[in-house]
Amino acid sequence: MTDIDHARRVRNLQRRMKAAEATRHRFQGLSYEPGKRDCPRMGLHLLHGLGIKAPFAKGLKWRNEAEGLRALKALGFANLIEAIDSLGFARIAPARALPADLVALETSHEVGCISVAMGNSNYLAFTDHSPNAEVLTGLTGFARDGLGYCAWRTLDG
Repeated sequence: MTDIDHARRVRNLQRRMKAAEATRHRFQGLSYEPGKRDCPRMGLHLLHGLGIKAPFAKGLKWRNEAEGLRALKALGFANLIEAIDSLGFARIAPARALPADLVALETSHEVGCISVAMGNSNYLAFTDHSPNAEVLTGLTGFARDGLGYCAWRTLDG
């Protein structure tokens, strides 16, 4: 690895840590409120912190899960997993997630459940088990589809 590659990887890791921490500070401990404090907003906040645009999200609004699902379907997505796939991120195994990667969790909700990797197998998420966004450890319920695990590398290196 050259010095330039190493410096780029260090800068990306610093960006990742900063974006993941900003997302944690914004959402952790706050109650779930569709359209304001939920998985899509948390994921979009993280991507914004990384300087990544999600073109489909502009002007997107919802007040409950049913409206959110209708909005996704109007854009041509069946759920959040398809929306994230449309951004072109590489799929990874959840165990390979670095801070600020996105990982889908198993859920009973049609929309899906997206978490933010915080590092060391910790994930910030809204789940069926807590009314608030929490940093979870020891997770084993990762979502899968026909392409495998639903986890994405948001930045190289």
